[in-house]
Amino acid sequence: KMQHDHTTVDQTGFSTKGQTEAVSISVKRIDELMHRLGLEKEKKKRGGVVDKRENLTVLEDLSLQLAWDVALKEALSGTIKLQRLAGDILVPAEPSFPLGLKHSEVVLTIVPGAGGRSMLNADVDIQTEKMGYIKAKGTSPIYYSKANGFEIRTADRKELIVNAHMDNLTWTNLILRDQLELGGELVANLTVQSTADGGFTTQGDITGDNLRITRLDDGVRLLNGNLKANLNNNRFTVERLYFPAQLRVEPKEWRTATWIREADDAQNGSLLLQGYWDLETNVGDFNVKLHRYPLLQRADRYAMVSGDLNMKAELPEIHLSGKITADAGWFNLDMLGGLPSVDGDIVVIRSTDPVIEDKPEGDGPMNMTMSLEVDLGPRFYLTGYGVNSGLVGQLNLQMHDGQLTALGALNTRGGAIEMYGQRLQLRRGTVTFQGDIGSPILDIQALRTGLSVEAGVKVGGTARKPRIDLISVPEVSELEKLSWLLFGHGPDDSGGDLALLLSVGTSFLGDGEPFYRKFGIDELAMRSGELGGAGSILPATSTASSLESEISDVERRFIE
Repeated sequence: KMQHDHTTVDQTGFSTKGQTEAVSISVKRIDELMHRLGLEKEKKKRGGVVDKRENLTVLEDLSLQLAWDVALKEALSGTIKLQRLAGDILVPAEPSFPLGLKHSEVVLTIVPGAGGRSMLNADVDIQTEKMGYIKAKGTSPIYYSKANGFEIRTADRKELIVNAHMDNLTWTNLILRDQLELGGELVANLTVQSTADGGFTTQGDITGDNLRITRLDDGVRLLNGNLKANLNNNRFTVERLYFPAQLRVEPKEWRTATWIREADDAQNGSLLLQGYWDLETNVGDFNVKLHRYPLLQRADRYAMVSGDLNMKAELPEIHLSGKITADAGWFNLDMLGGLPSVDGDIVVIRSTDPVIEDKPEGDGPMNMTMSLEVDLGPRFYLTGYGVNSGLVGQLNLQMHDGQLTALGALNTRGGAIEMYGQRLQLRRGTVTFQGDIGSPILDIQALRTGLSVEAGVKVGGTARKPRIDLISVPEVSELEKLSWLLFGHGPDDSGGDLALLLSVGTSFLGDGEPFYRKFGIDELAMRSGELGGAGSILPATSTASSLESEISDVERRFIE
């Protein structure tokens, strides 16, 4: 419904005045309007969970009112006002939340001038209860002539002034989805002005406090940050984006936890970002300085790093370089076995994910290159899956044309590994990268120590095609190596344990897979006991096949 005051039209122009009654805006009405205009699109449900329970967030429909008083003689004049009377907007995130509108209006004021020229002034005022407010003012000349009608000329100066005070940045989750979470306060005072050639210039300051950047899946939490930035001649400059270190999680690995708790060097860490981005040329340069910063904090993995990173961009080219050193680090291999996974040909699509349209030709992807030096430092530990060792070394990571390569070597520092129910001391452990990051060269030796014959394993080859051999000090036969490794003594002269040794050895040296895995058993431990006794793991008598029967080359190695 509409309250119409008057509308007159004559040869000199027109005049109209009136206002609508409260207009309720709801999802249902929007859908009906789209249907009548033929603008609706069939949308298929893309993943997500349908909750048939009653929606606990019930909002009053948004109620708006439009009022106008506009006239045209030689030039346009008058006012147009759109304001909110009641209601709120539900932001369709997961989970959805109300925007918390308190006051919102848009006012257009048109001041007439000479020669058909008028000045258009637009004022926007949006205020919320908890999210903050945005106020904007825009100005632009507008012209009218009988020959050309209404027009806005490129050469005229136009200006937009924005004053925003956002008390809570969580509303940005609507844009970022669940990939990244932002929080904190942001204050911006910006001015955008047009130029005669159709371009624009920008000026202004941006500050932020109590900023929060979170990636829950990775354990990355940047907390209590502050920002000081400015816009000047279309260059966005970050003078300072600073996050103090927050030691939130104590790792379960005792050496790492002790150093973090007791060492003065582990305190007062920080992350500092500085740089610029040119809005016209899409060129930028950013530097990140890390000092004792716990970039990764989880109960099963931890990384405190120091170093310098640089990102240079000239879109679509992006280059990342720098060097980082781990002040303290720990990775628990056991967590790898507990991670659920899906087949590589399965793609998970969330209901909030945007529909990816086919890109027109010429819109190529970003081309990212990287040259990064990584030093594991003196306090990086690897545990789990029977491994307990320090890890030292340096890697140079390179990325070109989407291909990631690595050069360097990682070495174990002491420690032990548990295999076949025995604790083997790592005598040497080197993983060498010579290009393909997925297939480094292995050189690992581990021995069961404290015995007259120290037997163990040697792993060589590559990660994709490892080769496992038995070793001993002093050198003995293959059968003796396996016996000393499993039982802690030489083979029984009676040959009672020969059958089991042959079975284990054939599988062990044949394809590197423990023999019990062939029967669906995840782990099998060997321990001492009486042959044939109640706690025995071996029968009183074992029988080996005749040496003249068909035997494999591996079996012959043990017998000969």
